[in-house]
Amino acid sequence: MRLSSIAGHVIEVFSIFREHPAIPADAILRRFFQERKYLGAKDRRAIGDYYYATIKHARRLEARAADAFPEEQIVPAHMVAALMLIRGSEPAVVYGTFADIGISFRHGSIEQLADTERERQRLEKLSYIERLAILHSFPTWFAIRMGAEYGMDALEPILSLLNQEAPISLRANTLLATREKVEEDIRREGFETTSSSIAPDALRLAKRINVFGLDSFRRGEFEVQDEASQLVAPFAHIRKTSIKALDACAGAGGKTLHLAALMKNHGEIFATDVDGRKLEELKVRARRSGAQNIRIIVPDQKEKMLGADKTGWFDLVLLDVPCTGTGTLRRNPGIKWLLTEQMLEELTQKQRTILEENVHFVKPGGTLLYATCSLLKEEGEAQMEWFVSQHPEFMIEETMRTRPDLDGCDGFFVARLRSLVTSAP
Repeated sequence: MRLSSIAGHVIEVFSIFREHPAIPADAILRRFFQERKYLGAKDRRAIGDYYYATIKHARRLEARAADAFPEEQIVPAHMVAALMLIRGSEPAVVYGTFADIGISFRHGSIEQLADTERERQRLEKLSYIERLAILHSFPTWFAIRMGAEYGMDALEPILSLLNQEAPISLRANTLLATREKVEEDIRREGFETTSSSIAPDALRLAKRINVFGLDSFRRGEFEVQDEASQLVAPFAHIRKTSIKALDACAGAGGKTLHLAALMKNHGEIFATDVDGRKLEELKVRARRSGAQNIRIIVPDQKEKMLGADKTGWFDLVLLDVPCTGTGTLRRNPGIKWLLTEQMLEELTQKQRTILEENVHFVKPGGTLLYATCSLLKEEGEAQMEWFVSQHPEFMIEETMRTRPDLDGCDGFFVARLRSLVTSAP
């Protein structure tokens, strides 16, 4: 496919994303490709690469375009042209590429768009944080919070890493296979992996492939799960497998399935979520994985199955709460263009509501495991400080935070709390 055709497709799909920012970027791209069966694998990779790069660097691209086209409304074509120039395309090539698809730019504008010195001088007039926020394409308020929470020295590495491509990580399903067996089976299918240094059952793929087409996946030998996410369930420090556990925000069940493996199919796991569609996916995944100790509670059954008789009944309650998702921006770059401080405030209140609604399920002496895939401490450390101030019958035993710039994985916060109540009231 010609470069001009790739550019045209990128403009088209990015325009859809701009019109519907609340729809996940990957869902938009997937549907776009489904409606264009004529696109081959190589073309899809090229279009996807430019599409995600335009989303990740949107603020910088818009700033460049606004400077080069001060009297024009900035549209996706301007931004895609800016991206091509940042990636090293010559202005003449960009002119020709867009002329081929019927888009013309005024004389000299593409040269201005390509002028990195012009950009440098413009950014030098701004504060350090504002400059980094534009250069790395993040909301300014988010950059300010990252600098305040992790230090100014860490700010640019964090922002830079969040724009890089995340590796594909797998979790060996120890109900069916060891990590070594999964590694060998994937090698037999023609692909290489490396063992994680931070998660004992994790493997990283050497290159991006469609893992769902592998025979080893169909056999249930592994799940796709980031290394940081794989650290959550083990953080519960399960010492006995015949326990009762509740995963109250199970979603599609990545951590539910991990708990099932850690419990070696013993005990019982109640898994529920407000989204019944995700629980349907969990049913499929559980069958494939061989997990037999999971009881899925759909929303309509929750009041009946998790009633007053379940107060103080669970040895472990896992709350992987809804959050801003800022720790997963490498995978979900569209999130940052929806983020607002008001949204953060609303989510922290929702997290507190979920904590209050589920804390009574923890048995005396039991464990409450709180997790969030956010880099913002309002959703992590500060939330736990609030919780124990409201519930002195709990103590924080241990917390863990991962960062992409330090650990090479998603940003997660996990806290393990212990009930100090020794007997039922």
